Amino acid sequence: MKKQKLLSRSLVILAVSALAAAVSRADKTVTYKDLVSRLTDLERLARPVVDGEKTFASTSHDRGAKYNAEKDRYERWNANGDGGGCIRREGDDKVMVDLKGAGVLWRTWSARAGRGHIRIFIDGSEKPIVDKPFNEYFGDYEKEYPGLAMTLSRGRNEFIPIPFARSCKVVVAKGWGMYFHATHTIFPEGTRVEPFAGFTPEIKSMLKKAGQAWLKRGANPHPSAKTAEKKETLAVAPGKTQSLSLAGAGAIRALKVTPLDLPAEKIAREDVMRELAISIFWDGEKSPSVWSPLGDFFATSPGLNPFKTFTTGCIDGTFYSYWYMPFASGARIVLANDGKKARKLKVELETVELNAQAAQKLLRFCAAWHSDDFTGLDAKRFMKRGGDRWPDWPLLVVKGKGRFVGMTEHIWKFGGWWGEGDEKFFIDGEKYLSTIGTGSEDYIGYAWAANRPFITFDSALAAVSRLRPDAQEDTSVCRFHVCDDMPFNRSFQGFIEVMPNGNCRPVLYDTVAYWYRQSGAENPYPVVPIEKRRHRRPGREMRHIMPSTFEVPKPKPPVPGTVEGETMKVIRRASGRIWTQNMHNFRAGGTWSRGHQLIWTGGKKGESIELEFYVDNGGKRELIVVLTKAVDYGITQLAIDGKELGKPIDCYDSKVTTTGEISMGTVELKKGRHLLRATAVGQNKKVRAAGAGGYIFGIDYLRLKK
Repeated sequence: MKKQKLLSRSLVILAVSALAAAVSRADKTVTYKDLVSRLTDLERLARPVVDGEKTFASTSHDRGAKYNAEKDRYERWNANGDGGGCIRREGDDKVMVDLKGAGVLWRTWSARAGRGHIRIFIDGSEKPIVDKPFNEYFGDYEKEYPGLAMTLSRGRNEFIPIPFARSCKVVVAKGWGMYFHATHTIFPEGTRVEPFAGFTPEIKSMLKKAGQAWLKRGANPHPSAKTAEKKETLAVAPGKTQSLSLAGAGAIRALKVTPLDLPAEKIAREDVMRELAISIFWDGEKSPSVWSPLGDFFATSPGLNPFKTFTTGCIDGTFYSYWYMPFASGARIVLANDGKKARKLKVELETVELNAQAAQKLLRFCAAWHSDDFTGLDAKRFMKRGGDRWPDWPLLVVKGKGRFVGMTEHIWKFGGWWGEGDEKFFIDGEKYLSTIGTGSEDYIGYAWAANRPFITFDSALAAVSRLRPDAQEDTSVCRFHVCDDMPFNRSFQGFIEVMPNGNCRPVLYDTVAYWYRQSGAENPYPVVPIEKRRHRRPGREMRHIMPSTFEVPKPKPPVPGTVEGETMKVIRRASGRIWTQNMHNFRAGGTWSRGHQLIWTGGKKGESIELEFYVDNGGKRELIVVLTKAVDYGITQLAIDGKELGKPIDCYDSKVTTTGEISMGTVELKKGRHLLRATAVGQNKKVRAAGAGGYIFGIDYLRLKK
């Protein structure tokens, strides 16, 4: 038995050494078999980074976003016309990808693939290796290789590797559709790559085998090996921890956690998953390489939401992780209970032994949960007011060498769409990033904010594990990079833009980022105490609760006698439209008393509206109003119960702002119902009428001061 164990260990050592040596040689020939193996080989992610290898994306993003090197400032950084951008035009065609060097196309995605052709040219050939309608391109792959090509809630995805030896150009013809992503890797100079030979029987067989592995997501994907298994049920007292320790050198290949005896009530169960936290320490380190609330570590939140990806998931109440996590001199998994009641957890581990010297050269797995943490950044540059980096919101900011392998994001919101923002990845100190996307859901792999009724879905490398049919409250998404991991040599900065639609309020975001560190790139994020990681569930009325980048102040309690414009009942209007407008998105945001106003658009000169309000106690009152001003607002005469108040108010301004408090004089008001009339009496000479007519009226509030 001892000889067999030593032989097995030696074979593992030789295999790891051979693979590491093969990958590290820049002059080796990369075969199609090598590339297909990257679709399923999780151990590869822990091998040393090959200097000069770079993974990034070509997308249809808005080219208006620029970096001004002279000023060291980003300009139009929230540019959002992302449906049809391209590298350049060639007649009626658009060039979407144009790469020099040896490399591989990993993934193509589109939100709306049309009948226009996609043509892929490699190595300077004038004859494309692919030439077919874009929608059929995805459809044919889905039929032939269902594991590697899929439609995720309208998003078309395919992961068919297309290698090239010297160059690659992807062109789309008129009618191709809207929104485009291609993810690709360029190998170090001197690398020989076996160019794509077409769909030969051998290549088809390899792809179908990889596709079947992706379809079996949830099952242990690691190759057969001599493994050790450890199973324990841990009772974790309130405010205490329990640990599992591993000695020597080895790797965790499977980690499963089943929370037991959970509360029957749904919200209470969800809260437990934030009260419990997981930390992992490698090789005796003092600070954890992995720290996260328990459920979030496994890429879903809140609670135990069923889903399956190739790397993580939750099946029948059991979380699983198949990330390959090596260590050279021991590992320690710590489970903490920051709640007020004892909890029980069933923990299962699958490990393999490694040679200590070989394990020392492998990368260490890292994961970190945070929300609104700008560690390593100048936070002022990311604020909506005055920040040139807004709306970037950090996923991961580290210095050192390693690989970025994915993220999960949890959102709590009411109202409209939360995910207008793009993914942005800066590698090794780039001033202008190498990857900029077209929308948060596009990065995940779906499209157009999903289908109605909104549904969850999963796939090998992406999932929406939590989503209500009406898309309110919680959303949980994840995206992993297995074949298309992003190596970095000096630094990595990953962002997702946080720019929710104006009717998406309140809204909150948190994330777990996953990466492997080789040198430096330690986990920079602190352990988050329970009071700062509890699942917040602000109600619809708490519209001021948003990410810190918006700097929305908490509304002050209303001053006695204040009547908010948006609460007044409309009694009469001649023409146009009257509605409640959210004012949080304007640069002067926060100056409206409750973040909203009542607005009248489309009115004409001489026309009026009447608004109803009530007085609890009669008597003399100073009447104070706050109106909105902007370039298309008119001159308005106010009246109470038919009696004009003061002079007309000119509401023109070159920016969107308020008048501040204006005293309209003292009036005698009886207890009960009264009418405020606003009449459009004129325009400032500078007014830009546009489609709204130039007589817009907006009221923040009126106040009756004793």
